[in-house]
Amino acid sequence: MNTFEEFQRLATQLPLSLRNNLDRINLPVVGLQEGAGKIGSLISAASASGRFSLAPEQKTELRDRLADTLWYVALLCGETGMPMRDVAAHSIAQLQQRARNLDPDQR
Repeated sequence: MNTFEEFQRLATQLPLSLRNNLDRINLPVVGLQEGAGKIGSLISAASASGRFSLAPEQKTELRDRLADTLWYVALLCGETGMPMRDVAAHSIAQLQQRARNLDPDQR
């Protein structure tokens, strides 16, 4: 898999149990919320000593949670008709605009 298009195509092959529109939206929205909480907890635990350090099992768990997050984003993109490629390009444009708006003395 080399592109967002390929990832989105593979990731959006929904299980048969997700047939209605409510499930198709609620599943990724709730998943993103839960995933963000788990990611936050992992990062918090890895920073508890005052120095950020992920143990091997934390790194594996973080990778799993980030992978789930990408899947949920792919599902939402698919349900709303937005290619992930376009969302990723928009993200870069937003980041570049924010960087231009930063005070050079505060960077």
